Amino acid sequence: MQNERPLVGRRGILIGAAAGLVAGSLAACSADAVRDAEATPNAGGSRGADLDVVVIGAGVAGLSSARVLADAGKSVVVVEARNRIGGRMWTDRSGMSVPVERGPEFIHGTMASTWELVREQGLKTHGHTVTISRTRPGGPWHKSTEPAEPSYVNFRVIGGYSQVLVPLADKLSIQLGTVVRRVEHSTAGVLVHAERQGRPVTYRARSAVVALPVAVLAAGAVEFSPALPAAKVDAFKAVQPVVVSKVLMEFARPVIPEDADDIVEAGVPWYLWNASKGVPGFSGQVVDMGADGDEARRLLALPAERRHREVLDVIRGVAGDRRLEPVKVIEHEWAKDPFARAAFSEEDAPGAREIYEPVDDTLFWAGVITDQVDYSHDSGKETATELLERLGRPAK
Repeated sequence: MQNERPLVGRRGILIGAAAGLVAGSLAACSADAVRDAEATPNAGGSRGADLDVVVIGAGVAGLSSARVLADAGKSVVVVEARNRIGGRMWTDRSGMSVPVERGPEFIHGTMASTWELVREQGLKTHGHTVTISRTRPGGPWHKSTEPAEPSYVNFRVIGGYSQVLVPLADKLSIQLGTVVRRVEHSTAGVLVHAERQGRPVTYRARSAVVALPVAVLAAGAVEFSPALPAAKVDAFKAVQPVVVSKVLMEFARPVIPEDADDIVEAGVPWYLWNASKGVPGFSGQVVDMGADGDEARRLLALPAERRHREVLDVIRGVAGDRRLEPVKVIEHEWAKDPFARAAFSEEDAPGAREIYEPVDDTLFWAGVITDQVDYSHDSGKETATELLERLGRPAK
């Protein structure tokens, strides 16, 4: 079988039917450590200092770059617009009774590079291996548990995907709530002009790693002086964002078969999955709905209340209970998030080579068009390695 990567399930915001049985079962790290890593800026590498590298964006790609650079002895500061790290990786620990993912949710296959971060911390995972489906509403459910190649099995990290950020962010200088407005660059170095709490902040460095989503760059949210090469800007603008609608609903009791991971309902162009399966001590259930493409556009054009009602009606049909009501409902519209402007984009964009081409051996690019967490991790590490080679010191 070819190692194809279907669109649904590639990034983990959506998931297709996965079969086979593979699961990780190691000890979980503490939630306190995750909260500290997500929301606490570290001291050091302060504003105005002469640095080796400024990393713009504390998503997975940016943190992975910074980790490699710092481990190689370079002075690095990571500048992040949000008040948390992770970018579109966002484990919500307060919206529901258990941690849920507003962004990417799955590790895809057993060969993903992010497994090293999971194993390093002894995190528990749950493999999505059982799919139920039916060919007509109200008809019998059919279970699929056919073995699959490991590359097709998807895994959730119990306790939250963002736990993988802990070793990446450890002891890094991360400046949160700092919005980059302008980057001056030349062969001599960079000046990164940002704003924090309404006040200007400037970082001076030999090089910069830009780890922002392509939709943000295409919109011109960051000014570059001198202007970037026209071919690079055109490549940014040519990338088509992937539109995604993702709604999570928490119920006080299980409403879909507890032995099922994923659900395919006849006539419904969405994907449903049990987003709380494997969570210890939780008696309720979180059901996740994902749609992409035209169906996502249709849903997102609706008022939120109507969109949620459509999702609930489908879950009611699956549960066989027309009076079913959720305890909580959450979603995040990534296309409206000014620091994302899209759920994700396709990695195999035709202008990828131009997008990642360094400018004057000073501006480097990481994770700009990656569509899975492990690809962002890989991109960040590769960019840092290239930068170190050009600075004259290889990565460890």
